[in-house]
Amino acid sequence: MAKDVSDGFAKNVMGSHWATGLAGVLGLMLCVSGNELAQATTGIGPYVVPQVKDADNNPNNGVETWIVAEETTVDIGGGVKADAMTFKSCSDPQLKDCTKPGIPGPEFRLKVNDRVIVHFVNNLKKSGLTPEANVSGIHWHGIELNNASDGTELTQPAVDPTGGSFTYDFTVTRPGIFWYHPHHHSSTNQVAKGLYGSIIIEDPYEGQLRGSNPLVDGVIPSVAHTKTLVLSDITVCGKPGTNPATFDSNLPHVSGIQSWQINYQNHILTQSPRILCDTYPLDANGVYLKQQYRKGDVPNIQSPSLTGSMSEGFTVLTNGVNVGGRAGNPHVPGPLGPLASGASTLDVQGGQGLRLQIINSSPVRYMRLRLTDSNAVQIPLVRIGGQGGLLDNAVVEGGSPGGLDTKYESGEILLPPAGRADVVAAIPRGASGVLTLWTEDFQRVAATWSWTPTVPVMHLKVTDSPVANSYVIPQGLRANFGNQARVPVLNSVTGDLFTAPEIEAAGENGSPNKDIQLTFFTNLGAFEASIDGVPMPRDFDGGMASGNPFYLESARHAIISNVIELKVTNTTGAHHPFHLHGFSFQPKSLTLTGGPSYNFPYNEFLDILDVPASSTLTFLVSLDGRPMKGELSGLNGGLGRWLFHCHILPHATFGMMSELHVH
Repeated sequence: MAKDVSDGFAKNVMGSHWATGLAGVLGLMLCVSGNELAQATTGIGPYVVPQVKDADNNPNNGVETWIVAEETTVDIGGGVKADAMTFKSCSDPQLKDCTKPGIPGPEFRLKVNDRVIVHFVNNLKKSGLTPEANVSGIHWHGIELNNASDGTELTQPAVDPTGGSFTYDFTVTRPGIFWYHPHHHSSTNQVAKGLYGSIIIEDPYEGQLRGSNPLVDGVIPSVAHTKTLVLSDITVCGKPGTNPATFDSNLPHVSGIQSWQINYQNHILTQSPRILCDTYPLDANGVYLKQQYRKGDVPNIQSPSLTGSMSEGFTVLTNGVNVGGRAGNPHVPGPLGPLASGASTLDVQGGQGLRLQIINSSPVRYMRLRLTDSNAVQIPLVRIGGQGGLLDNAVVEGGSPGGLDTKYESGEILLPPAGRADVVAAIPRGASGVLTLWTEDFQRVAATWSWTPTVPVMHLKVTDSPVANSYVIPQGLRANFGNQARVPVLNSVTGDLFTAPEIEAAGENGSPNKDIQLTFFTNLGAFEASIDGVPMPRDFDGGMASGNPFYLESARHAIISNVIELKVTNTTGAHHPFHLHGFSFQPKSLTLTGGPSYNFPYNEFLDILDVPASSTLTFLVSLDGRPMKGELSGLNGGLGRWLFHCHILPHATFGMMSELHVH
């Protein structure tokens, strides 16, 4: 799905404007912009994220902090205020020295082998529902930590609201871009309302790659030219009865067609603001509310059963802020607007390098990112790393490598929900005006688009004179330092899954099949998201005191310290981002049913990978041991029950989830 940067870039052949569309006023929410500082939920702007408060403020001692979840009204830009759920970080148990609560939560910036101690405090209000909906916790997405700190319904009881607490204690062992979010009851709603934050673990080779002068001999742009972008989306209710059916008809769409008008106008499947806020509002347990949401409320999006509707949020946020719209589209960009002077811009110089460490924290939306200048010329986004630290060599993604149609253009970046990418861009030396990073719709379902319009997620204002020496797109990264620095390769399988008799002897259910099937199980005409045709019962009926008590037929069982080969076959007509907890895997091939097989030309460690419809992913995973919680040595922290699931969060909650039990 990627090729070496030296292969060059594909030409742009993408679509045009929507010619017509539906009536609606939500486009104002997406297009109106104001002063950057006034918009920001954190008080510092959409291109900066707050940092965690460390108890001793000594980066050489790792991090100890208190992370608090609470409900807060935040300004997401364009005059829109949302009654959201937020994280803040405090340096003391009295919770006095804290960051401002906001979206996203404070960022952890760490080094390999740092110890992280997080005292989580759930200060969400009690919901008054049965079961209690505002229980919570923190899952440290992608971190290879001890099982007791993974923060899921398999590993810890949910933390009660209004003061409940739980301490996570782990050591980070792999560089990369990670994030944190709830993973207990109603977690889909909590993520949709703002409970998420970024984690950046620096690669040990970064300092050497920057060189003495980052604009002359540095491969990676300087720290000053590196930005974290936590991308997300949200729906905020207006005054009851005023919520629109769908997006402003003037907003562009990548397909250039308007057939969606017939089927998607205020349809229940779209979960439009009219549906979510006015005509079919849900409480946090998914039960129909008798009253409409108020202005500023962020509606719940998760249905209570194993089936239901789902959709993207209607406003895209960059670090919790709507950066402001732009007329036209990536191929015919117009002025910033409608309040051009208030759109949030980041100053850049011609010829400089820009590094973006990007996280997609949306529950459903795929972020398909494209950077263009004021003349519609595409500026390629080149990936240098992501979930597992730096790559050996920079790569350009998209297009049709090996005959596999990725459904996005070369030089674009596609991030499924929970996806991350470490990318660089070279700002053209002769650039002027404002460059815009757009997110376009991605056809994640074979039969149709999601029908989300193309909107900006970042504006870059070219200022001053060009830099003295232009940044050059990197070639070698780890490869610059020889074979000893290259990404380790998993290529020798040392073990297998348990056989059926072994599973039964352990008193558990499970499957010895190395091919995990992503399925839409059909029941009475409804499609239930599932693994191997077995939907995981979820927690809308409570029972969270002891976690998930059962073992499904779809569970897999393996032995610690083995390297095993697994497959994931997507039998459905939709894309599913497959996520494995606790262990990073190395993808080897992706084969379309009846189509081409793509062999990954580079080595990388991932915890999530998008699996297209009717395709099979083959990967290797090393079931590495690690110390238990609070210990400094040993392997037993790798033992236990680790979830795997589709990271389209409603799909996971509907039942596309199971577990890998490591013995």
